[in-house]
Amino acid sequence: MFSKAELERLRQAVLKKTGLDLGYYKENQLQRRLKFIIQRAGAKDVEEYVELFLTRPEVVEEFRNRFTINVSEFFRNPEKFEELGKKILPDILARKNSSALRVWSAGCSIGSEPYSLAILFEEKGLPGGYQIWATDVDYDALEEARGGVYSKDYLKNVPSELFKKYFVPESENRFAVRPLLKRHIVFEKHDLLRDEVKKRFDLVVCRNVVIYFEDEAKEIVFDKLAQSLERGGYLWIGSTERINNAQKFGLRYVSPFFYQKE
Repeated sequence: MFSKAELERLRQAVLKKTGLDLGYYKENQLQRRLKFIIQRAGAKDVEEYVELFLTRPEVVEEFRNRFTINVSEFFRNPEKFEELGKKILPDILARKNSSALRVWSAGCSIGSEPYSLAILFEEKGLPGGYQIWATDVDYDALEEARGGVYSKDYLKNVPSELFKKYFVPESENRFAVRPLLKRHIVFEKHDLLRDEVKKRFDLVVCRNVVIYFEDEAKEIVFDKLAQSLERGGYLWIGSTERINNAQKFGLRYVSPFFYQKE
């Protein structure tokens, strides 16, 4: 077990390099994951790992990949995207006038999720169009998202007809999203626990972001997500998450992983 002083040393280093605050994570799980990451880096103790972390970009990248739970592939949980398209989206559109659909992809990581949403909306031919605010705490992940270039591993769930329609080959194993998708997405750095949120979204997607948060931090996040929703709007959370006290936030359970603002 790491001491509180060691955990604080790590927290400060990670916060400085990535913007991620480990103080909001459950301590037991944090201890296990950090021990594994430090051993993988070949460091003998916390001090040696912190030195590597602050001076070697590849160590930071390895930390990001192993610590964060990212929605790292397009159309992850395809059946839920199908439910979004066939059940949730028609209900949202029935409540709106001809204005653009407003969507927030929170904790978007490298962009697979907001681009997947954009493809779905393009296929639905929304009369008022759509706007996606895609946010994450990680600068590097956002830069990758803005680039919009992915290997085949990230695209395995994309149907072949959509793959041909929305992606352009960059090399043998890398493909770029078409510019028409990028025009509808704004990528910005945002910390769910610290920063203010925008308002009046019709759909907020925040999947597998709070899974390792302490209960107090989860409540902060769910409250902010609920506040950001328009009345009648929907919140989509991760397959490993559940809001036990949804009514406290003005939400009602609709189906697994979907909640609606009352």
